[in-house]
Amino acid sequence: LQRIVSGPQAEKAWAQLESSHWVRDGSEDAEVIVYEFTDPNCPYCHKFWQLARPWVDAGEVQLRHVMVGILMADSAPKAATILAADDPSEAFAVSQHNYDQGGIQVAKDIPAAAREKIAANNDLMKSLGYFATPTIVYKNDNGEVGVKQGLPQGNEVERILGGPKP
Repeated sequence: LQRIVSGPQAEKAWAQLESSHWVRDGSEDAEVIVYEFTDPNCPYCHKFWQLARPWVDAGEVQLRHVMVGILMADSAPKAATILAADDPSEAFAVSQHNYDQGGIQVAKDIPAAAREKIAANNDLMKSLGYFATPTIVYKNDNGEVGVKQGLPQGNEVERILGGPKP
């Protein structure tokens, strides 16, 4: 029943995520693509970023961070700062490496377009019925779209990232 009901919804979500405003984390040539709704202040998003490093660093997985700003007052400005950066992937990496010190510093002049992209991502997350960060959308070995809200535990990490730790 779950496959009949949620399968088409998850496939639709995947298509919407492809055209959302995301930040690439990992090789452009990675075989496994994983979307993650990421708030820059989310401790569980940061933990998943740490857990995924072996797969990402090996070039096997590309995380696509759909930046949202929902947890704290400075979440949306931080997310917009990342999207507006000359190199959003680098800005995201800096934010994660400095997470324990508060992450990225909010830019003084954030373009309206970047703020609008974060608002659109927030709206997309809400319209899909997702409420937790991270919310991770991935394809399993059969190509079926799966969704995990919250930090993956145990073997969920390997299932989401396409196989055993490299």
